[in-house]
Amino acid sequence: MERWSPPVELSRQEQSLMKRLTRVRALFGFLRLHRHELFDETFQEQLEGMYRTTGAGEPPHPPALMCMVTLLQGYVGASDAEAVELSVVDLRWQMVLGCLGAATPPFSQGALQAFRERMVAHEMDRVLLERTVALVRSGAMTEGERRAVSKALRVAIDSRPLAGAGRVEDTINLLGHAARSIVRVVSKIMDRPPEEICRKARIPLLLAPSIKAGLDLDWSDPKQKVLAIQMLERQVSSLQQWVDRHLDDVVEQPLRPYLDAITQVRDQDLETAEDGTVRIRQGVAPDRRVSIEDAEMRHGRKSRSKRFDGYKEHIARDLDLPVIVACAVTPANRPEEEGAVPIAKDIHQQRLRIAELHIDRAYVNSPVVGDVIRAKGKVFSKPWGQRARGPDLFSKRHFNIDLRTKTITCPAGQVEAFEPGDTVEFDPEECGACPLRTRCTQAASGRGRTVSIAEDEALQSKFRELQQTAPGRAVLRQRTAVEHALAHIAARKGHSARYMGARKNLFDLRRAAAIQNLEAAQRLVQEAA
Repeated sequence: MERWSPPVELSRQEQSLMKRLTRVRALFGFLRLHRHELFDETFQEQLEGMYRTTGAGEPPHPPALMCMVTLLQGYVGASDAEAVELSVVDLRWQMVLGCLGAATPPFSQGALQAFRERMVAHEMDRVLLERTVALVRSGAMTEGERRAVSKALRVAIDSRPLAGAGRVEDTINLLGHAARSIVRVVSKIMDRPPEEICRKARIPLLLAPSIKAGLDLDWSDPKQKVLAIQMLERQVSSLQQWVDRHLDDVVEQPLRPYLDAITQVRDQDLETAEDGTVRIRQGVAPDRRVSIEDAEMRHGRKSRSKRFDGYKEHIARDLDLPVIVACAVTPANRPEEEGAVPIAKDIHQQRLRIAELHIDRAYVNSPVVGDVIRAKGKVFSKPWGQRARGPDLFSKRHFNIDLRTKTITCPAGQVEAFEPGDTVEFDPEECGACPLRTRCTQAASGRGRTVSIAEDEALQSKFRELQQTAPGRAVLRQRTAVEHALAHIAARKGHSARYMGARKNLFDLRRAAAIQNLEAAQRLVQEAA
């Protein structure tokens, strides 16, 4: 396998180009100067390990060259087709790729797509990100003495919403989309027109421009809505039965994702009434599928008022060096705490440990928090609020909580025992006769004041103490570094997913983080000059 070995020394033409890369798109110049450090012999061996060595087939393009193309593609936001053209018409691309003056592209669009899929399959996008982290931490790319950096990290973790690339549809259109996809695939397998398949499978609704146009009902009439879903469900069932009768299991494999999608949509959105008819299920399924094109997209909330469909992108940012050390992508309906687990795993694979963890309170329930505390690390977060039920009522902060004795004392001196996770109710008789009752509770007669004790009350108590002092608030503000990093990611990638599926979007996030780390290395070089 050919290894990428571009020259280290600048040619006269490259020296001229470098003078023009000081302000606009300066990363091109930085990559040209430091490509041999980024793609050293060890990293090139790792990239070559993605390929089998039987000698069969055409020899691949040098993997390091293709990896550099992937970085440039993410840097300028180019499509695969555009990247091929830029490698011929853009001198900056040619300089970085070591092919100045080439009249033909050094790679093809298909080769770039295949390389990206290979990177994903072999986790080499993670290795690329880790490579940029290691280079910045060691000082290898900052034109100074190699420095020994502590393996104990101070990191901040945060997330942002990412709108999915798949089309979001309601129940009727989900079923229709899946059925139309089945007909399209069957048409190719049997080499028959889709219209013929629809007639034979008794699903004439698919002959219309859209499912709802085919139904042609008054959608403001609830009874006609019920009839619509029953008609569609009968025809979709007829299509499935026809496929089972006319296609064997081997031929049926390309149809499996769409057949499974129909089953999933039925289970989550439909139910059988007492009279045996099918109707839309009341309520929303916990893990409801929202797109046929992207099976992993989900409904999600970033806040009470902000809804979105797609994924959440999570990053961990080093607070001592301007680098993103790890990334994760989760479906939008999953809690933030789930994103911290793969991030911590990736950090440990770099032989680093988390000494300080700065997080949003949505991450507090993650097992990573407990792991950091057990390892004698520190966790910093804003506490959950302690607002009173009314503006003139005592809030939780007016109660004295003794975590050592596990007792809580109200403002009037009444004491109750508790266990973490309990909701404590004070004695109704004492509360009823208490002179402070009107300032404490609006509970009905015969009920006492209640106070919820969190499972992690001890940790929340420490967070509240931090928030009450100026030095503590200064520590909490350090988390803004990860918020700024997420803002830069959003400016680079936009707010919509480039790919279908969580794994491919994780590749895109890791690539963006690697580029951001390289830009940070470039700034460190400029500051040291």
